[in-house]
Formats: sequence, C-alpha cells, structure tokens
Amino acid sequence: MAFAYARVLEITTLPAAAASVYANPAATTTYIRGIILHNGNTIAEAVKLYNVPDNAGAVGTAAVTNEIYSESMIAGATTILEFSAPGIMLTDENDSIQGVTTNADKVTIQLLGATE
Repeated sequence: MAFAYARVLEITTLPAAAASVYANPAATTTYIRGIILHNGNTIAEAVKLYNVPDNAGAVGTAAVTNEIYSESMIAGATTILEFSAPGIMLTDENDSIQGVTTNADKVTIQLLGATE
C-alpha cells in the first residue's frame, strides 16, 4: 500500500506544561515519519516529546515511561527527527504525541507522515 506523506500537524507551538499536540482521530491509523522542532526563543529551551497511549479512550498522560525525545535546544536551533517506516504508529483513538518546553509559545513543532 502506498502512502501520500504530508503534514499531519500544521506548525504549532509547544506549551510549558505537557499537553497533546496531536491526538489520533477515531477509526484512523496515523504514521508519524518526521517531527520538525524550532526554538524561536533567544535563550535555550528544554524540549520533551512523548508518545502517549490512550487512557480508556481518552487522551493519556505524558510520563517518563512514554518519553521519546529530550533536548536542550539552543536559541534559534532547528531539529529534524526522522523515523524509518512505518514510523511512530498511533492506532487507537486519542493515542497522542505530547510535548512540553520551558517557555510556552517559543518552540514550534510540525508532524509529518500519513493517515489511513
């Protein structure tokens, strides 16, 4: 089966408390193949990302056990994360990618991949 890869999540900013930036829709499988992060702040930002399974159909909670990325991003830095096929698979409704950074609205995130 061929996938048409595209933006799964348009550019948005990370919050200062861990929260969902993308929750998988019902009856959908999402394949995250790339994540682009950019620190637009003038100081370093601590960035963490989480691959959080749903919690009985609701969005779950980010924790050390589902952390997939942690970095202190220097000011103006861009990081591109690539995942080999099939990528990070979100299969259940409300499986989510969550993120947090030191200062809200300073680090942007965009998810690339496909849905079926």
